[in-house]
Amino acid sequence: MTTKSSPTITRPLVIIGIAESISGIGNWITMMAVLVIIVFHGGGSTAASAGILLAGLLPVLVISPLAGWLCDRFDLKRLMIVSECASAITILTMTFVTSTSGIYALLALSAMTGSIMTPARGAALPKLVSDAKLIHANAFLQQLGGIIKMGAPVLAGALLAFMSPRVAMLLDVASFLLSAALLSTLPRLRQSASARPAIANAPVSEPKSHRERVAGIIFSSRELQTLFASVFVVILVAMGFDVLAPVFFRDKLGAGEETFGLLVGMVGIGTVAGSTMLMSRSRFVTWWRDIITGILMLSAIPLAMVSVTFVSHHAISLVAAAAGCLLGGFGSGLINVQAATLLQLLSPAAYLGRVVGAYQGILASAQLVGAIATPLIVPAVISARSYFGMAAAALFVLSVAVWLATRRTGTGLEEDMAHDEARS
Repeated sequence: MTTKSSPTITRPLVIIGIAESISGIGNWITMMAVLVIIVFHGGGSTAASAGILLAGLLPVLVISPLAGWLCDRFDLKRLMIVSECASAITILTMTFVTSTSGIYALLALSAMTGSIMTPARGAALPKLVSDAKLIHANAFLQQLGGIIKMGAPVLAGALLAFMSPRVAMLLDVASFLLSAALLSTLPRLRQSASARPAIANAPVSEPKSHRERVAGIIFSSRELQTLFASVFVVILVAMGFDVLAPVFFRDKLGAGEETFGLLVGMVGIGTVAGSTMLMSRSRFVTWWRDIITGILMLSAIPLAMVSVTFVSHHAISLVAAAAGCLLGGFGSGLINVQAATLLQLLSPAAYLGRVVGAYQGILASAQLVGAIATPLIVPAVISARSYFGMAAAALFVLSVAVWLATRRTGTGLEEDMAHDEARS
């Protein structure tokens, strides 16, 4: 019997994975450098931490539809190379800027230039592997992303202990250029005229206008509607963690950039474990079962944060936070892999870039709402502990809602995929 990894992990897939991993390490270095400048060394508040996130969200929300359209019209290889090179130029410029407002502006520009990568990668995968292997291909890339999240924050924290933040950013510039060089070895990835037809719940007929095409694809599939809505809520709730985490860990755990990087790394370890489980699974399991499980496991992060506020012992608090990040990372891995697979399977190939672009826009809008609302609510209206408790409850309610919405959908697609997997 052939193994799943042999036909799935192709050379182009490995190139994309390595290129994304290299630039991902650089991104973490820049993000940690900015956090050091504004929050850890600059004494920034929760609003300052939210400002960093906002600078990277607004451009994505605006650019995502255009990025998706470009991915359906032009060669994906060239788009990814241009994206990486433009990001390198932006980060290089940031090393010369000293004002906080200038850093925010360049973070926004960097998010704009990098917003092409997600829809381009999502549209490229179905060209590189068969439909039956998409879960394993997405899990492979998620594994690499988890490894980066596991090691890059720790590496960035260590580097920033020995060099200035702006010097460290030069490593990010080099990572983008190296990523672009690797991507240049890919074959052409241009949309073909004979794109594969829509399958299962995706629409067969094409609406007339550009706006109707994307909206029609989404609203004609109950599974896509559920996916967009549920991921929006997950990101909205989880965004509070990202906004509150630097200040919360600093104040409650006495953590600096090294400890913060370690806890983020635990999320990466969990993500790798979740992706590894999906790659090694020998039998077909529905995507929605994994997504619901992932939502429940993600609630371990806010539950751990609640427990930290009741514990005065520093070591025990640190262990509780690390355990929550580990379990939450596992759940995040399940959600990310299976959401990407559903997008690729339920979208017509000719419009996959635009659907993924719309999905990226939904993620950005959820992050934007969370980044704006969280500093206004915490601690002015509720305490951080109350927020984390409500977040855990919201994730549990969401898991029940997703189960109710999907228990009778997708049977045709699931049967086809199970049959294809059995044959492979």
